[in-house]
Formats: sequence, C-alpha cells, structure tokens
Amino acid sequence: MNRSLFAAAATFAALCSTSAIAAPPEGKPLSAQTRTNLEAAMHGEAYANLKYLRYADQAQAAGKPALAKLFRASANIEANEHFDREAQALQLGGANGANLEDAMAGEHYENVTMYVNFAKQAEADGDLKVAAMFRQIAVDEGTHYEAYKAALAKLSAR
Repeated sequence: MNRSLFAAAATFAALCSTSAIAAPPEGKPLSAQTRTNLEAAMHGEAYANLKYLRYADQAQAAGKPALAKLFRASANIEANEHFDREAQALQLGGANGANLEDAMAGEHYENVTMYVNFAKQAEADGDLKVAAMFRQIAVDEGTHYEAYKAALAKLSAR
C-alpha cells in the first residue's frame, strides 16, 4: 500500500510539474469574467492547500506518513504552482502601499462586518462555541488591520 501511495504521489508530482505553463503574456487587459474566474480559482487553490495540510497532519497523527507526504506534496502544488500562476495572470499585487491598503480593507471588513455577522448568525442558530470563535477571530482581524495601518504609516513617512 505504501509503495502505491509513493508511486501515485511521484506520478502526480511529475504530471503537475511537467504540465506547468507560465502565466499568459501581458497584452490586452483581462475580461471581467476572466478576472472573476481567476479569483475563484485562487480561492479554491488556497483552500485546497490549507485543507490538504490539515489532512496531512491528521494522516501523520494516524501513523500514515506516506499519506501525509502525498497530501503535503499536493498542498505544495496547489499553493506554489497553481495559485502562483493564477496570481501572476491576475497581476495580483503591486506597490507596497497599495498592497497594505488592500490588506487593510480586507482585514477591516472581516473585523467589523463579516465575523460579527457570522457570530450573530451562529448565536441565533444556537452554535455558541462557533459564535465565540468567530468573535475571537474578529479581534485577531482587527489586530492585523492595526498592524497593516502602522506599517503603511511607517512606509508613508519615508
């Protein structure tokens, strides 16, 4: 069984690495639908990366190191190949100030709107532990927002 997993992992890694194609060359601006599709794909790749890392930890804890290795290899491709290529095609990122402002906007939304609403809904549904978790995460997001804000102020002062 372990040899089968190793063979599958090796085959999967070989197929993915040989099929890698660079992001499309710059030219005309991407259509709105292509941008939407790239963003959806990137969300899926990021989620798969983190999900597979969790699966790898669970496999490792269950005494299945070969399975853990397979999940980690897949997670690596999801993040460092697929997501990266899609981010290049989307031309994600820019100047440090703009990146900080974008990060601040996301963290602020999560801090004051998204997680607060999630907590209210979870409470209404009787899921009190999850509601408490959402509220705690909202606080973390506020901390991230403040850190980005301070970094932007420091960057702007130069």
